[in-house]
Amino acid sequence: MIDSHLHLQDPDFAGKVDEIIRSLRAIGVTRLVVNGTSEADWSEVARIADDYPEVIPCYGIHPWWEKEASPGWRETLRGLLEKYPKAGVGEVGVDRWVRGHDIDRQRTILRDQLDLAQEMDRPVMIHCLRAWGHLGECLDQSSYRRPFLLHSFGGPSEVVEEYVERGAYFSLSGYFFREDKKSKLEAWESVPTERILLETDAPDMLPPEKWIEFPWEGESGREAVNHPANLRGVYRAFAAWKGWSEEKLSKQVEENFTRFLLGWV
Repeated sequence: MIDSHLHLQDPDFAGKVDEIIRSLRAIGVTRLVVNGTSEADWSEVARIADDYPEVIPCYGIHPWWEKEASPGWRETLRGLLEKYPKAGVGEVGVDRWVRGHDIDRQRTILRDQLDLAQEMDRPVMIHCLRAWGHLGECLDQSSYRRPFLLHSFGGPSEVVEEYVERGAYFSLSGYFFREDKKSKLEAWESVPTERILLETDAPDMLPPEKWIEFPWEGESGREAVNHPANLRGVYRAFAAWKGWSEEKLSKQVEENFTRFLLGWV
């Protein structure tokens, strides 16, 4: 199994990463795409990538944290990408849902990261909430022209075809199997089989209780934290929804992930 998007550097996993990795290896997880969100956590992402070979690091400025970006963030990001030639750019994006957002600054920072990713031939892991038009314009205005991942995709059906044509891969988290979120799965009926990826987005996007195999309280005191090993539940939930065997799904996701990363990892 492959987790296309998570955050092992999160404080909820502080001091527990080795234990978590052992759990993941035990259930057959072979790749983990660990995404940074700001300059504050990039060094921890790098440390985890140095320690665990199955980790693929990504470094980026998340739209929630764009206001905290230092004047020198571009140089720091470039330096990390040079040091880690198999690293991607992420988590980046645009978000009109978060309170107090500055969409113009988000767009500027996203375009800069897209241009850097194109220059250094790296894939991008994109977060988008209520900003699909803004994302499309940023992609058009940037130099970026290679495949990218839309993480925890919960957008409307109407945007699927457009983003398929733009080169998107679509990653689904277990959160959307909740009864109050299942309407989001309607758009997934339009996602091409060859563009499907799966993720936990741990420690966030907790699946419904039926698919939670690894309960976790976390280290920050927050309740209901998503353990990365719940990836197995995400695979099982998706296979049941799609009417596929787990074996067929695992093979398809592996093929898709390999194609997405062709020439990168």
